[in-house]
Amino acid sequence: MKELIASQRKYFLAGHTRPVSERKRNLRKLHDLLLEHEIMLTEAIYKDFRKSKMVTVENEFSIPYGEINSAIRRLKSWSGSRWRLTDLSNFPARTSSVPLPYGVTLVIGPWNYPYMLSLVPVISALAAGNTVILKPSEITSNASAAMAQIINNHFPKELIHVVEGGVEKTTELLKQKFDKIFFTGSTQVGRIVMRAAAEQLTPVTLELGGKNPVIVMPDCNLKRTAQRIAWGKLHNNGQACVSPDHLYVHESVREPLIREIGKQFMRITNSDPRQSPLLPRMVNERNFDRVIGLIDPDKVVVGGSSDRSECYIEPTIMDGVTLEDPVMQEEVFGPLLPVLTYSNLEQLLESLKLQPAPLALYIFTSKIRKGKKILKELPSGGGMINEVVMHFVNMNTPFGGIGASGMGSYHGKAGFNDFSHHKTIMVKPMWFELFLKYPPHRKIYLRIYRSVLGKSFRNFWH
Repeated sequence: MKELIASQRKYFLAGHTRPVSERKRNLRKLHDLLLEHEIMLTEAIYKDFRKSKMVTVENEFSIPYGEINSAIRRLKSWSGSRWRLTDLSNFPARTSSVPLPYGVTLVIGPWNYPYMLSLVPVISALAAGNTVILKPSEITSNASAAMAQIINNHFPKELIHVVEGGVEKTTELLKQKFDKIFFTGSTQVGRIVMRAAAEQLTPVTLELGGKNPVIVMPDCNLKRTAQRIAWGKLHNNGQACVSPDHLYVHESVREPLIREIGKQFMRITNSDPRQSPLLPRMVNERNFDRVIGLIDPDKVVVGGSSDRSECYIEPTIMDGVTLEDPVMQEEVFGPLLPVLTYSNLEQLLESLKLQPAPLALYIFTSKIRKGKKILKELPSGGGMINEVVMHFVNMNTPFGGIGASGMGSYHGKAGFNDFSHHKTIMVKPMWFELFLKYPPHRKIYLRIYRSVLGKSFRNFWH
Protein backbone atom coordinates (compact mmCIF):
# COMPACT_ATOMS: atom_id res chain seq x y z
CA MET A 1 0.00 0.00 0.00
CA LYS A 2 2.83 2.39 0.83
CA GLU A 3 4.54 1.48 -2.43
CA LEU A 4 1.33 2.16 -4.35
CA ILE A 5 0.92 5.59 -2.77
CA ALA A 6 4.60 6.37 -3.32
CA SER A 7 4.34 5.43 -7.00
CA GLN A 8 1.30 7.68 -7.42
CA ARG A 9 3.06 10.56 -5.69
CA LYS A 10 6.09 10.16 -7.93
CA TYR A 11 3.80 10.07 -11.00
CA PHE A 12 2.00 13.21 -9.86
CA LEU A 13 5.16 15.14 -9.01
CA ALA A 14 6.57 14.28 -12.43
CA GLY A 15 3.70 16.33 -13.89
CA HIS A 16 1.97 13.55 -15.85
CA THR A 17 -1.51 14.54 -14.65
CA ARG A 18 -1.16 18.30 -15.19
CA PRO A 19 -1.86 18.76 -18.95
CA VAL A 20 -5.55 19.34 -19.68
CA SER A 21 -5.23 17.18 -22.78
CA GLU A 22 -4.06 14.23 -20.65
CA ARG A 23 -6.93 14.67 -18.21
CA LYS A 24 -9.43 14.66 -21.07
CA ARG A 25 -7.84 11.56 -22.55
CA ASN A 26 -8.16 9.70 -19.25
CA LEU A 27 -11.79 10.75 -18.85
CA ARG A 28 -12.67 9.61 -22.39
CA LYS A 29 -10.96 6.31 -21.72
CA LEU A 30 -12.97 5.80 -18.53
CA HIS A 31 -16.20 6.64 -20.38
CA ASP A 32 -15.44 4.14 -23.14
CA LEU A 33 -14.48 1.41 -20.67
CA LEU A 34 -17.74 1.79 -18.77
CA LEU A 35 -19.71 1.69 -21.99
CA GLU A 36 -17.81 -1.34 -23.26
CA HIS A 37 -18.27 -3.30 -20.02
CA GLU A 38 -21.83 -2.27 -19.13
CA ILE A 39 -23.16 -5.83 -19.36
CA MET A 40 -20.50 -7.22 -17.02
CA LEU A 41 -21.04 -4.36 -14.57
CA THR A 42 -24.83 -4.74 -14.52
CA GLU A 43 -24.54 -8.51 -14.00
CA ALA A 44 -22.17 -7.96 -11.09
CA ILE A 45 -24.49 -5.55 -9.32
CA TYR A 46 -27.46 -7.90 -9.88
CA LYS A 47 -25.54 -10.59 -7.99
CA ASP A 48 -25.05 -8.19 -5.08
CA PHE A 49 -28.66 -7.14 -4.48
CA ARG A 50 -30.75 -7.93 -7.53
CA LYS A 51 -30.71 -4.49 -9.08
CA SER A 52 -32.05 -4.95 -12.61
CA LYS A 53 -30.15 -3.93 -15.74
CA MET A 54 -32.61 -1.15 -16.56
CA VAL A 55 -32.39 0.33 -13.06
CA THR A 56 -28.60 -0.04 -13.01
CA VAL A 57 -28.12 1.80 -16.30
CA GLU A 58 -30.49 4.54 -15.16
CA ASN A 59 -29.15 4.93 -11.62
CA GLU A 60 -25.50 3.95 -11.88
CA PHE A 61 -24.26 5.05 -15.31
CA SER A 62 -26.27 8.03 -16.52
CA ILE A 63 -24.75 10.48 -14.04
CA PRO A 64 -21.11 9.36 -14.49
CA TYR A 65 -21.51 9.57 -18.27
CA GLY A 66 -22.94 13.07 -17.89
CA GLU A 67 -20.17 14.08 -15.49
CA ILE A 68 -17.46 12.91 -17.88
CA ASN A 69 -18.98 14.64 -20.91
CA SER A 70 -19.48 17.88 -18.97
CA ALA A 71 -15.92 17.83 -17.61
CA ILE A 72 -14.41 17.24 -21.04
CA ARG A 73 -16.38 20.16 -22.53
CA ARG A 74 -15.60 22.61 -19.74
CA LEU A 75 -12.24 21.50 -18.39
CA LYS A 76 -10.22 24.17 -20.18
CA SER A 77 -12.38 26.88 -18.66
CA TRP A 78 -12.45 25.31 -15.19
CA SER A 79 -8.67 24.91 -15.02
CA GLY A 80 -7.81 28.42 -16.25
CA SER A 81 -6.60 31.31 -14.10
CA ARG A 82 -9.06 33.90 -12.83
CA TRP A 83 -8.12 37.55 -12.44
CA ARG A 84 -8.93 38.97 -9.01
CA LEU A 85 -9.26 42.53 -7.78
CA THR A 86 -6.11 43.90 -6.16
CA ASP A 87 -6.37 46.26 -3.20
CA LEU A 88 -4.86 49.74 -3.30
CA SER A 89 -2.07 48.90 -0.84
CA ASN A 90 -0.65 46.43 -3.39
CA PHE A 91 -0.75 48.83 -6.35
CA PRO A 92 0.36 48.24 -9.12
CA ALA A 93 0.31 44.46 -8.65
CA ARG A 94 -1.95 42.10 -10.56
CA THR A 95 -3.63 39.18 -8.76
CA SER A 96 -5.00 35.91 -10.06
CA SER A 97 -6.06 32.55 -8.68
CA VAL A 98 -5.43 29.21 -10.34
CA PRO A 99 -6.90 25.79 -9.44
CA LEU A 100 -4.16 23.23 -8.88
CA PRO A 101 -4.55 19.52 -8.08
CA TYR A 102 -3.96 18.34 -4.54
CA GLY A 103 -1.92 15.30 -5.53
CA VAL A 104 -2.63 11.75 -4.35
CA THR A 105 -6.30 11.34 -3.41
CA LEU A 106 -8.34 8.62 -1.74
CA VAL A 107 -11.99 7.99 -2.66
CA ILE A 108 -13.96 5.67 -0.37
CA GLY A 109 -17.22 4.57 -1.99
CA PRO A 110 -20.47 3.21 -0.50
CA TRP A 111 -22.49 0.10 -1.33
CA ASN A 112 -25.92 1.56 -2.14
CA TYR A 113 -24.85 2.98 -5.52
CA PRO A 114 -21.52 1.19 -5.85
CA TYR A 115 -20.67 2.57 -9.29
CA MET A 116 -22.19 6.04 -9.39
CA LEU A 117 -21.20 7.24 -5.91
CA SER A 118 -17.66 5.91 -6.36
CA LEU A 119 -17.08 7.06 -9.93
CA VAL A 120 -18.43 10.61 -9.74
CA PRO A 121 -15.77 11.76 -7.20
CA VAL A 122 -13.16 9.77 -9.15
CA ILE A 123 -14.14 11.71 -12.27
CA SER A 124 -13.82 15.01 -10.38
CA ALA A 125 -10.42 13.99 -9.02
CA LEU A 126 -9.09 13.03 -12.46
CA ALA A 127 -10.53 16.17 -14.04
CA ALA A 128 -8.72 18.28 -11.45
CA GLY A 129 -5.42 16.54 -12.26
CA ASN A 130 -5.00 14.23 -9.27
CA THR A 131 -4.10 10.59 -8.98
CA VAL A 132 -6.71 8.37 -7.33
CA ILE A 133 -6.88 5.32 -5.10
CA LEU A 134 -10.45 4.02 -5.04
CA LYS A 135 -11.66 1.86 -2.18
CA PRO A 136 -15.14 0.50 -3.04
CA SER A 137 -17.41 -1.02 -0.42
CA GLU A 138 -16.73 -4.67 0.34
CA ILE A 139 -20.47 -5.19 0.95
CA THR A 140 -21.16 -5.17 -2.79
CA SER A 141 -18.22 -7.44 -3.50
CA ASN A 142 -19.19 -8.33 -7.07
CA ALA A 143 -19.50 -4.71 -8.11
CA SER A 144 -16.21 -3.95 -6.36
CA ALA A 145 -14.45 -6.75 -8.23
CA ALA A 146 -15.92 -5.60 -11.54
CA MET A 147 -14.64 -2.05 -11.05
CA ALA A 148 -11.22 -3.35 -10.02
CA GLN A 149 -11.03 -5.53 -13.12
CA ILE A 150 -11.90 -2.72 -15.50
CA ILE A 151 -9.79 0.03 -13.93
CA ASN A 152 -6.75 -1.95 -12.80
CA ASN A 153 -6.42 -3.76 -16.12
CA HIS A 154 -6.66 -0.65 -18.29
CA PHE A 155 -5.12 2.23 -16.34
CA PRO A 156 -1.60 2.54 -14.91
CA LYS A 157 -1.69 2.04 -11.16
CA GLU A 158 0.31 5.24 -10.82
CA LEU A 159 -2.75 7.17 -12.04
CA ILE A 160 -5.74 5.29 -10.67
CA HIS A 161 -6.02 2.00 -8.84
CA VAL A 162 -8.81 0.12 -7.08
CA VAL A 163 -7.99 -1.42 -3.70
CA GLU A 164 -10.45 -4.11 -2.64
CA GLY A 165 -11.00 -5.47 0.83
CA GLY A 166 -12.86 -5.01 4.07
CA VAL A 167 -12.59 -2.79 7.10
CA GLU A 168 -8.97 -3.75 7.73
CA LYS A 169 -7.94 -2.48 4.27
CA THR A 170 -9.79 0.79 4.78
CA THR A 171 -8.19 1.19 8.21
CA GLU A 172 -4.74 0.64 6.76
CA LEU A 173 -5.41 3.10 3.94
CA LEU A 174 -6.48 5.77 6.41
CA LYS A 175 -3.13 5.46 8.20
CA GLN A 176 -1.34 6.61 5.06
CA LYS A 177 -0.62 10.16 3.97
CA PHE A 178 -2.99 11.40 1.27
CA ASP A 179 -3.42 14.91 -0.06
CA LYS A 180 -7.23 14.67 -0.16
CA ILE A 181 -9.84 12.18 1.07
CA PHE A 182 -13.39 11.89 -0.24
CA PHE A 183 -15.73 9.64 1.73
CA THR A 184 -19.34 8.66 1.06
CA GLY A 185 -21.13 6.63 3.71
CA SER A 186 -22.61 6.73 7.18
CA THR A 187 -22.15 9.50 9.73
CA GLN A 188 -20.62 7.01 12.16
CA VAL A 189 -17.87 5.95 9.74
CA GLY A 190 -17.48 9.56 8.59
CA ARG A 191 -16.31 10.47 12.08
CA ILE A 192 -13.69 7.70 11.91
CA VAL A 193 -12.46 8.94 8.54
CA MET A 194 -12.23 12.51 9.78
CA ARG A 195 -10.28 11.51 12.90
CA ALA A 196 -7.79 9.60 10.77
CA ALA A 197 -7.44 12.49 8.33
CA ALA A 198 -6.84 14.92 11.20
CA GLU A 199 -3.71 12.96 12.17
CA GLN A 200 -2.24 13.81 8.74
CA LEU A 201 -3.92 17.24 8.40
CA THR A 202 -5.54 15.93 5.22
CA PRO A 203 -8.53 17.87 3.81
CA VAL A 204 -11.70 15.78 3.77
CA THR A 205 -15.01 15.84 1.97
CA LEU A 206 -17.73 13.84 3.74
CA GLU A 207 -20.93 12.88 1.93
CA LEU A 208 -23.03 11.34 4.68
CA GLY A 209 -26.71 10.69 5.26
CA GLY A 210 -29.39 11.69 7.69
CA LYS A 211 -33.10 11.46 8.32
CA ASN A 212 -34.50 13.47 5.42
CA PRO A 213 -37.90 14.85 6.50
CA VAL A 214 -40.84 15.56 4.21
CA ILE A 215 -43.24 18.27 5.33
CA VAL A 216 -46.67 17.90 3.73
CA MET A 217 -48.87 20.97 4.10
CA PRO A 218 -52.68 20.87 3.78
CA ASP A 219 -52.71 22.97 0.59
CA CYS A 220 -50.60 20.50 -1.43
CA ASN A 221 -51.67 18.69 -4.59
CA LEU A 222 -52.47 15.44 -2.80
CA LYS A 223 -52.25 12.99 -5.70
CA ARG A 224 -49.05 14.43 -7.17
CA THR A 225 -47.50 14.66 -3.72
CA ALA A 226 -48.21 10.99 -3.05
CA GLN A 227 -46.90 10.00 -6.48
CA ARG A 228 -43.57 11.77 -6.01
CA ILE A 229 -43.07 10.65 -2.42
CA ALA A 230 -43.80 7.03 -3.34
CA TRP A 231 -41.39 7.15 -6.29
CA GLY A 232 -38.66 8.75 -4.18
CA LYS A 233 -39.09 6.26 -1.36
CA LEU A 234 -38.87 3.22 -3.64
CA HIS A 235 -35.96 4.58 -5.66
CA ASN A 236 -33.24 1.98 -5.06
CA ASN A 237 -35.71 0.47 -2.56
CA GLY A 238 -35.13 3.35 -0.15
CA GLN A 239 -31.39 2.69 0.01
CA ALA A 240 -30.38 6.22 -0.98
CA CYS A 241 -28.85 9.06 1.01
CA VAL A 242 -31.44 11.52 -0.40
CA SER A 243 -34.41 9.20 0.04
CA PRO A 244 -37.39 10.69 1.92
CA ASP A 245 -36.95 9.19 5.37
CA HIS A 246 -40.20 10.14 7.12
CA LEU A 247 -43.25 12.35 6.67
CA TYR A 248 -44.65 15.18 8.76
CA VAL A 249 -48.22 15.39 7.47
CA HIS A 250 -50.84 17.92 8.49
CA GLU A 251 -53.61 16.17 10.37
CA SER A 252 -56.27 17.29 7.85
CA VAL A 253 -54.69 15.34 4.96
CA ARG A 254 -53.04 12.42 6.78
CA GLU A 255 -55.53 9.67 5.97
CA PRO A 256 -56.10 10.50 2.28
CA LEU A 257 -52.34 10.94 1.74
CA ILE A 258 -51.54 7.53 3.25
CA ARG A 259 -54.19 5.88 1.07
CA GLU A 260 -52.84 7.58 -2.04
CA ILE A 261 -49.20 6.68 -1.29
CA GLY A 262 -50.31 3.05 -0.87
CA LYS A 263 -51.95 3.19 -4.30
CA GLN A 264 -48.82 4.71 -5.81
CA PHE A 265 -46.66 1.97 -4.26
CA MET A 266 -48.89 -0.55 -6.03
CA ARG A 267 -48.64 1.26 -9.35
CA ILE A 268 -44.86 1.27 -9.16
CA THR A 269 -44.43 -2.37 -8.15
CA ASN A 270 -47.65 -3.85 -9.61
CA SER A 271 -49.67 -6.30 -7.55
CA ASP A 272 -46.67 -8.36 -6.38
CA PRO A 273 -43.79 -6.16 -5.18
CA ARG A 274 -41.61 -9.25 -4.70
CA GLN A 275 -41.53 -9.78 -8.47
CA SER A 276 -40.99 -6.13 -9.39
CA PRO A 277 -37.80 -5.53 -11.42
CA LEU A 278 -37.73 -1.97 -10.07
CA LEU A 279 -37.05 -3.01 -6.47
CA PRO A 280 -33.57 -4.26 -5.55
CA ARG A 281 -33.29 -6.35 -2.41
CA MET A 282 -31.82 -5.21 0.89
CA VAL A 283 -28.11 -5.52 0.33
CA ASN A 284 -27.53 -8.19 3.02
CA GLU A 285 -29.13 -9.89 6.03
CA ARG A 286 -27.58 -7.41 8.44
CA ASN A 287 -29.34 -4.47 6.78
CA PHE A 288 -32.51 -6.55 6.40
CA ASP A 289 -32.54 -7.28 10.13
CA ARG A 290 -31.85 -3.64 10.98
CA VAL A 291 -34.83 -2.33 8.97
CA ILE A 292 -37.14 -5.12 10.18
CA GLY A 293 -36.21 -4.14 13.72
CA LEU A 294 -37.55 -0.63 13.07
CA ILE A 295 -41.02 -1.88 12.07
CA ASP A 296 -43.74 -1.78 14.72
CA PRO A 297 -46.40 -4.26 13.50
CA ASP A 298 -49.10 -2.41 15.45
CA LYS A 299 -48.45 0.75 13.44
CA VAL A 300 -48.21 -0.79 9.95
CA VAL A 301 -51.03 0.40 7.67
CA VAL A 302 -49.54 -0.56 4.28
CA GLY A 303 -47.33 -3.55 3.47
CA GLY A 304 -45.27 -5.13 6.22
CA SER A 305 -44.45 -8.57 4.80
CA SER A 306 -40.87 -9.77 4.42
CA ASP A 307 -38.68 -12.76 3.57
CA ARG A 308 -35.25 -12.94 5.18
CA SER A 309 -34.05 -15.70 2.85
CA GLU A 310 -34.36 -13.24 -0.04
CA CYS A 311 -33.61 -10.06 1.94
CA TYR A 312 -37.02 -8.87 0.77
CA ILE A 313 -39.11 -6.24 2.56
CA GLU A 314 -42.43 -5.14 1.12
CA PRO A 315 -42.88 -1.35 0.76
CA THR A 316 -44.31 -0.42 4.16
CA ILE A 317 -46.03 2.59 5.73
CA MET A 318 -46.24 3.09 9.48
CA ASP A 319 -48.82 5.53 10.89
CA GLY A 320 -49.09 7.08 14.34
CA VAL A 321 -45.32 7.28 14.70
CA THR A 322 -43.78 9.49 17.39
CA LEU A 323 -40.29 10.87 17.87
CA GLU A 324 -39.70 8.27 20.60
CA ASP A 325 -40.20 5.28 18.28
CA PRO A 326 -37.09 3.29 17.26
CA VAL A 327 -37.72 4.15 13.59
CA MET A 328 -37.07 7.82 14.42
CA GLN A 329 -33.73 7.16 16.12
CA GLU A 330 -31.75 6.31 12.99
CA GLU A 331 -31.80 6.67 9.22
CA VAL A 332 -34.24 4.14 7.75
CA PHE A 333 -32.38 3.37 4.49
CA GLY A 334 -35.00 0.91 3.28
CA PRO A 335 -38.59 0.65 1.95
CA LEU A 336 -40.16 1.80 5.22
CA LEU A 337 -42.00 5.13 5.47
CA PRO A 338 -42.95 6.43 8.95
CA VAL A 339 -45.75 9.02 9.13
CA LEU A 340 -45.93 11.63 11.88
CA THR A 341 -48.79 14.10 12.23
CA TYR A 342 -48.67 17.81 13.04
CA SER A 343 -51.31 20.48 13.55
CA ASN A 344 -49.19 23.58 14.17
CA LEU A 345 -46.56 24.28 11.51
CA GLU A 346 -44.60 26.80 13.60
CA GLN A 347 -44.24 24.33 16.46
CA LEU A 348 -43.06 21.68 14.01
CA LEU A 349 -40.44 24.01 12.54
CA GLU A 350 -39.13 24.94 15.99
CA SER A 351 -38.78 21.23 16.76
CA LEU A 352 -36.94 20.53 13.50
CA LYS A 353 -34.45 23.33 14.15
CA LEU A 354 -33.22 21.40 17.19
CA GLN A 355 -32.63 18.16 15.24
CA PRO A 356 -29.42 17.26 13.35
CA ALA A 357 -29.31 18.82 9.89
CA PRO A 358 -30.42 16.31 7.24
CA LEU A 359 -28.89 15.88 3.82
CA ALA A 360 -32.20 16.88 2.19
CA LEU A 361 -35.41 18.59 3.25
CA TYR A 362 -38.58 18.25 1.17
CA ILE A 363 -41.71 20.42 1.36
CA PHE A 364 -45.01 19.93 -0.45
CA THR A 365 -47.19 23.02 -0.65
CA SER A 366 -48.89 25.32 -3.15
CA LYS A 367 -47.46 28.31 -1.27
CA ILE A 368 -44.03 28.46 -2.88
CA ARG A 369 -42.96 31.59 -1.02
CA LYS A 370 -43.77 29.89 2.29
CA GLY A 371 -41.82 26.80 1.22
CA LYS A 372 -38.76 28.88 0.32
CA LYS A 373 -38.90 30.63 3.66
CA ILE A 374 -38.91 27.29 5.48
CA LEU A 375 -35.96 26.02 3.44
CA LYS A 376 -33.98 29.13 4.35
CA GLU A 377 -34.81 28.79 8.05
CA LEU A 378 -34.16 25.07 8.52
CA PRO A 379 -30.58 23.78 8.08
CA SER A 380 -30.12 21.00 5.52
CA GLY A 381 -27.67 20.03 2.83
CA GLY A 382 -30.21 20.77 0.10
CA GLY A 383 -33.92 20.98 -0.38
CA MET A 384 -36.81 20.77 -2.80
CA ILE A 385 -40.33 22.13 -2.97
CA ASN A 386 -42.93 19.73 -4.42
CA GLU A 387 -40.34 17.11 -5.40
CA VAL A 388 -37.89 14.66 -3.85
CA VAL A 389 -34.48 13.20 -4.78
CA MET A 390 -34.20 14.92 -8.19
CA HIS A 391 -31.94 17.76 -7.05
CA PHE A 392 -29.18 15.16 -6.77
CA VAL A 393 -29.11 14.57 -10.53
CA ASN A 394 -28.56 18.24 -11.41
CA MET A 395 -24.87 18.26 -12.21
CA ASN A 396 -24.84 22.05 -12.59
CA THR A 397 -25.30 22.70 -8.88
CA PRO A 398 -23.19 21.77 -5.82
CA PHE A 399 -24.41 18.78 -3.82
CA GLY A 400 -23.36 18.15 -0.25
CA GLY A 401 -24.33 17.99 3.39
CA ILE A 402 -24.03 20.19 6.44
CA GLY A 403 -23.25 19.25 10.02
CA ALA A 404 -24.05 15.59 10.67
CA SER A 405 -24.98 15.07 7.01
CA GLY A 406 -21.53 15.95 5.73
CA MET A 407 -19.16 18.71 4.66
CA GLY A 408 -17.99 19.91 1.28
CA SER A 409 -19.81 19.54 -2.02
CA TYR A 410 -19.31 18.05 -5.46
CA HIS A 411 -20.93 17.51 -8.91
CA GLY A 412 -19.76 19.32 -12.01
CA LYS A 413 -17.57 22.33 -11.39
CA ALA A 414 -18.13 22.01 -7.63
CA GLY A 415 -16.48 18.57 -7.77
CA PHE A 416 -13.56 19.95 -9.78
CA ASN A 417 -13.14 22.72 -7.20
CA ASP A 418 -13.39 20.24 -4.34
CA PHE A 419 -10.37 18.35 -5.64
CA SER A 420 -8.40 21.54 -6.39
CA HIS A 421 -6.40 23.95 -4.30
CA HIS A 422 -7.11 27.49 -5.49
CA LYS A 423 -3.75 29.22 -5.26
CA THR A 424 -3.54 33.01 -5.22
CA ILE A 425 -0.70 34.44 -7.30
CA MET A 426 0.31 38.10 -7.14
CA VAL A 427 2.75 39.68 -9.59
CA LYS A 428 4.18 43.06 -8.64
CA PRO A 429 6.41 45.15 -10.94
CA MET A 430 9.61 46.80 -9.75
CA TRP A 431 9.01 50.30 -11.09
CA PHE A 432 6.96 51.50 -8.08
CA GLU A 433 7.22 51.08 -4.33
CA LEU A 434 4.80 52.28 -1.68
CA PHE A 435 6.90 54.22 0.80
CA LEU A 436 4.20 53.99 3.50
CA LYS A 437 4.99 50.37 4.36
CA TYR A 438 8.59 51.07 5.43
CA PRO A 439 9.64 52.43 8.84
CA PRO A 440 9.97 54.88 10.38
CA HIS A 441 6.18 55.30 10.55
CA ARG A 442 5.54 59.03 10.83
CA LYS A 443 2.26 60.48 12.07
CA ILE A 444 1.39 61.73 8.62
CA TYR A 445 1.39 58.09 7.43
CA LEU A 446 -1.61 57.43 9.69
CA ARG A 447 -3.49 60.31 8.15
CA ILE A 448 -2.80 58.94 4.70
CA TYR A 449 -3.87 55.43 5.73
CA ARG A 450 -7.07 56.77 7.24
CA SER A 451 -7.97 58.90 4.26
CA VAL A 452 -7.28 56.07 1.81
CA LEU A 453 -8.57 53.03 3.68
CA GLY A 454 -11.50 54.62 5.53
CA LYS A 455 -13.15 54.27 8.91
CA SER A 456 -12.62 50.56 9.33
CA PHE A 457 -8.85 51.02 9.32
CA ARG A 458 -9.16 54.06 11.64
CA ASN A 459 -11.05 51.91 14.15
CA PHE A 460 -8.30 49.32 13.96
CA TRP A 461 -5.62 51.82 14.94
CA HIS A 462 -7.68 53.15 17.85
